[in-house]
Amino acid sequence: MLNSWHRVVYLIALLVFSATFIHAQSSTSRITGTVNDINGSAIEGATVTLTNEATGVTFTQVTTNDGVYAFTSLTAGRYTVAVEQSGFKKTVQTGNVLEVSTPLNVDLVLEIGGVNEVVTVVSDRETVQTNTATLGNVVDQRTIENLPLNGRNPLNLILQEPGIVQRSQGSAGSGVHINGSRDRAFNVTIDGIDANESSVPNPVSNLYRLNPDNVQEFKVTTNNATAEEGRNSGAAITLSTRTGGNGFHGTGFYFSETTRSIRRNSTPMLKICRNAKRN
Repeated sequence: MLNSWHRVVYLIALLVFSATFIHAQSSTSRITGTVNDINGSAIEGATVTLTNEATGVTFTQVTTNDGVYAFTSLTAGRYTVAVEQSGFKKTVQTGNVLEVSTPLNVDLVLEIGGVNEVVTVVSDRETVQTNTATLGNVVDQRTIENLPLNGRNPLNLILQEPGIVQRSQGSAGSGVHINGSRDRAFNVTIDGIDANESSVPNPVSNLYRLNPDNVQEFKVTTNNATAEEGRNSGAAITLSTRTGGNGFHGTGFYFSETTRSIRRNSTPMLKICRNAKRN
């Protein structure tokens, strides 16, 4: 009896320990890369500092024997990567855009010189995703803010993705299909948490109230999903909410049926909205 109890306790402990290594669906991503000299040789022991340009939060690592570094579980946003090593100039690369659930590779080259010398690189090139073979698209914050939204629901923009069609009449579900899949074959996650209505899932809606003010961006994966995203046969929608920044700002909006009612009843609100938009 005692041995059986010991086996049960051991099994529970093993399951709990193993759960720490299971990577569930997440709205975060990662930045990886290598640090080499101008001859292509890996630089070991270089200090790599990653800075979120919106919040100022920093992370630090030291490169491996092969000159490799990796920062995981990062929120979407713009990052600066700085590398320092004795005998080399400090290299700083700014403007690295990390998208939700889309890994980013940033390789850096150090030049021989003093540490007090700084080489600054501005990243403005289009990056090609080589880490995965997934097919999809990231709808960024600028797109969410500038495109017209009926009801201010950012998820309505998935209807513009290639391979997605909407069929409303005579449909018991949402009527949204991706590459011929069922209209209930979607999976929506918000900050890594499932947000699906259990009986009749709707990919353009969910259990939480979303609007352009609380959504950072979202990724729509339509084919070749990774293990983290490939729960359903249809599209996987990975949404990330805004993390905020160091700047103070505000937004305002209003709904109106006619221009006349706006002029008669909503002049103060119009002024507030214009000032908020301007700021």
